[in-house]
Amino acid sequence: MRRIKTLLKKPSKPHYGYYGLSFFVIFSIIIILVGIALALWVWLLIGVFVAAVGVALMLNYGTSMYLLDQSKSLDPPPMLGLQGDEMVLDVGCGLGKMTVGIAKQLKKGKVIGIDVWSKAEIPGNSAERAMENARIEGVGCRTEFRTGNVLAIPFDDESFDVVTSVSVINNLHNDEDKLKALKEIRRVLRSGRKFLLLEPLRDLRGAFVFTPLFVWMTLPKNKWINLLETAGFENLEYRYFNKMGAFLVKKPAPKGGNSRQQG
Repeated sequence: MRRIKTLLKKPSKPHYGYYGLSFFVIFSIIIILVGIALALWVWLLIGVFVAAVGVALMLNYGTSMYLLDQSKSLDPPPMLGLQGDEMVLDVGCGLGKMTVGIAKQLKKGKVIGIDVWSKAEIPGNSAERAMENARIEGVGCRTEFRTGNVLAIPFDDESFDVVTSVSVINNLHNDEDKLKALKEIRRVLRSGRKFLLLEPLRDLRGAFVFTPLFVWMTLPKNKWINLLETAGFENLEYRYFNKMGAFLVKKPAPKGGNSRQQG
């Protein structure tokens, strides 16, 4: 009976998932096996080199997950300047790492996380598991998780005071989709309010933290700035935060209008 109770006991610590775990493990194993095959039947040195690349990718991925610490929520950077009463949207929230971090800084406000809940990207990804993380962290009453795609956000125009996005928009296949996602975020954001974009960057620091293979698929800082400006955002601030580039922008207020402004 005691063993059954132990098995049924809810986890005491949150876990925010290992992004891309299946892809990196399978890809690394394939490279290692190819290297072994080359070493046995073609050329020993080339095979050893290829296998070493596969091992290095796996070790690099493990290092990146260790540095990111997926057992802890992610507090938003101080530059966001939350007052505590905002209505916040976290797009592509996954298991709620940033969502929960935001909820911890809210007093009267609320944060909604939306995601397509792809288990291929994060094993076990679901709204239920994300909500369990929020309850464990003591912020379930200020947190909500729904199904939603950043390319077609399921909310009305100007619904939120703040929108955040962490390592999501880069995963879209082309610049047209990235721009569409940014315009969707601008649509649901209230005039004069803030959008925080956090993305790994194509630079040396990114290569160390996120593996050279993954970083090659990311964008450099200047490209993100160009996309944000093209989407119609303004007042850009930039910081390097949590091993990623942090871009804070505002949706312009209507000229001559009386929209509420956030400090």
